[in-house]
Amino acid sequence: MEFQMGRILVASAAVALALFFRHTAQSYPSAAARLPNLLGLIIILLGTAVIVAQALEWRRQSADGQLQLVPPIDKTAFGIGVLFAALCVAYAASIHVLGYLIATPVFLLVALGALRPISWPNILLTVIAVTGVIWAVFINFLGLPMPLFPGA
Repeated sequence: MEFQMGRILVASAAVALALFFRHTAQSYPSAAARLPNLLGLIIILLGTAVIVAQALEWRRQSADGQLQLVPPIDKTAFGIGVLFAALCVAYAASIHVLGYLIATPVFLLVALGALRPISWPNILLTVIAVTGVIWAVFINFLGLPMPLFPGA
């Protein structure tokens, strides 16, 4: 069995981020704070459930004598994770330079093209759908001030 500290770290990061968003939402008007508070509560509950489930799994593995505290590091997976994190940072920085409607499809094409979780036709459909839905909800409906094109 493999030691799954990654689950604990991801769940802890999700809980911390949800707590941050809930704290930030305190300055919102009451009606506007409902959705972030509800989503934050759901993320906190799910993150806590993941942590508890992993702790119970470690307890079972320990009782069976199969708990491995220092697993071998998969360098390929680690490298992919570091590159993906760098790509996310580059995407966030590029939105203000390239604009949302250029940066987002490029980011999605690079990420999905490199990982290839689905076929190219499905990647293209996903890029169009995600870009369109995010634009419709956050920019068109909610009116967030996001540059759509370079220099906007």
